[in-house]
Amino acid sequence: MKFSRYHTKKDWDTPFDAIDFEMRKSEIKNPDGSLIFQMDNVTVPDSWSQVATDIIAQKYFRKAGVPAKLKKIKEDGVPEVAAAI
Repeated sequence: MKFSRYHTKKDWDTPFDAIDFEMRKSEIKNPDGSLIFQMDNVTVPDSWSQVATDIIAQKYFRKAGVPAKLKKIKEDGVPEVAAAI
């Protein structure tokens, strides 16, 4: 079975080779100007707006409120995992 190439070029390593990327900085500030969140060197497609960069950095890379460690909670109807032998 043969497949024709439609969206990539033969000399590309990955489809991402078709996109130009750049590194940007993202910040969240309070109305008084104090800094809440800052992330340097966020790599995004160069066609993205700064708003799109801020959304991706703040929604997916920000770790505020994420616990460092999870705690097991016993639930009805969920079997316990046996320890590995």
